[in-house]
Amino acid sequence: MLPDLASYCHRETLPDGQVIELRAIRPGDRNKLRDEFLKLSKATVRDRFFSIKLELTPTELSYFTEVDFDHHVALVAELVSGTSRQPAAVGRLVRKPGQPDHSEIAITVTDSMQGYGIGKIMLSHLAECARQLGVRHMDASVMAGNTRMMKLIRNSGLAYKSHLQDGINNISISLSA
Repeated sequence: MLPDLASYCHRETLPDGQVIELRAIRPGDRNKLRDEFLKLSKATVRDRFFSIKLELTPTELSYFTEVDFDHHVALVAELVSGTSRQPAAVGRLVRKPGQPDHSEIAITVTDSMQGYGIGKIMLSHLAECARQLGVRHMDASVMAGNTRMMKLIRNSGLAYKSHLQDGINNISISLSA
């Protein structure tokens, strides 16, 4: 029986004492995702999409928020303060066609929340979701200049291999015990 990742919800405390909630993304997050994307710096957008994008298309917004939690899992991290929720990050894993034990991963942390450890927490939760789905390798394509993501992977405690080609680090993170 597959885990119910569509109901995923977990709280974590950041090193500075702030609390974030990680939860499954929902179609109702579409407008918030669009609005938060518009607030990202050009550098953050470039690191995530390898080019500058001014906005997410309706097709992209559907793809990013309407996921099946089997082949495509997406989590949202929100900073919790009383009843207020501030978007902090989005992370996702998408199984590779023909390779169900491999998935592509991507993590985006809002500019104002970078440096608080949210990326590390998101990576850990994505790895747990992947393991529950039987995924043994999480793969990522990371621009050579994206030092934050490379540091995150290096300091994750997970075994990984990296191959630099044409300015892109092709990374495979092993989830085997």
